[in-house]
Amino acid sequence: MRSKNWIYMVVVLLLVISCNLPSSAAPTPAESPQPSQEGIGTAIELTTAARMTESAASVVEAPAGTATFTPVSPPTETLSPTPCAPLATSTANANVRSGPDTAYDVVGYLELGKTAEVAGRNDENTWWYIKYAGASGGHAWIAGSVVTTSCLPAIVQVVEAPPLPPTPTPTNTEVPPVVGDPDLVASAIQWSGPAHKNQALPIQVQVTNSGNAAAGQFTVVWLSNQDEPGCDWVVSGLAAGKSKILECTFTYTYKPASTSTFWVTLEVDTGGDVDESNEGNNSQSSQITVQP
Repeated sequence: MRSKNWIYMVVVLLLVISCNLPSSAAPTPAESPQPSQEGIGTAIELTTAARMTESAASVVEAPAGTATFTPVSPPTETLSPTPCAPLATSTANANVRSGPDTAYDVVGYLELGKTAEVAGRNDENTWWYIKYAGASGGHAWIAGSVVTTSCLPAIVQVVEAPPLPPTPTPTNTEVPPVVGDPDLVASAIQWSGPAHKNQALPIQVQVTNSGNAAAGQFTVVWLSNQDEPGCDWVVSGLAAGKSKILECTFTYTYKPASTSTFWVTLEVDTGGDVDESNEGNNSQSSQITVQP
C-alpha cells in the first residue's frame, strides 16, 4: 500500500516537472507592420531634402583651403574709336593740277573751305596728292601753301610725280625774219579767294602779245602794293597773237589790324628789252582788300 502511494507520487512529480519544461516549438514571431505607400513617399522626400541641404551646406560652408567656384562674367567688348580720314582744306579757291608743280596742267580747282582726302605727298613735302574725281585716275595734286591739313598719319607716303608735260621743240632753229613789231600787253590780274593776313594768296597774271611779230625774252613783275615787290618772272618769248598766264603765291604780313586796301600792279617788259609798237599798255593796276 505504501509502495503504491510512493509510485503514484513519483509519477505526479514527473508530470509536474514536465509541465514546467520549455516547449521545443519556436514561437511564431509577430508580423512586422508593412509601411504604407504614403509613408514611403514622405521618407523619400525627406531624404532628398536632407541631402540637398547637406550639399548646399557643403558649398556655402566650405572648410578653409577648399577651392570654391566663382562665376566669371563674360568680358565686355571694347569698341575702338573710328579713325578719321586725313583731309586737306582749301584756304582759297585753289587750282588742282596733274602734278606737284605749276608747270603741270590745271585739272580743276578746290573752292574755299572745301576738303579733299589726302592720299600722299611729294618728296619735298610741298604738295599734297589728293583724291579728286575730276582728274585722270581719280587723283591730283594741290599746293600745300593753299590748304590746311588735319588728321594726317605720322607717316604720309611719298607719291612719285608724273612726267612733266612735253615742251614743244621748234623744228627750225633759224629765227624767221621779223615782220612788223610785237606789242606786249599787261592784260589781266586775278587772285583766288579773299586775301587774309599771314595766309598764302595764289596770284595769276596774263600777258598778251597783240602785235604782228614775236617778242623775244622779257621780264614781268607783279607789285604787291604800288612799288613794293611781289612776284617776278622771266619769259623766254611770246609769239604774235599769243597769251601767257603766270602764277605765284604771296603772303601779306604788313598791315594794320583792320581791313586794308592795297594797289597791286602788273608790269610787262620792265627792262625795256622788247621794241614794241605800243609802249603805253605794259602796265595795269587793281585794288586788293586784305582782311585780318
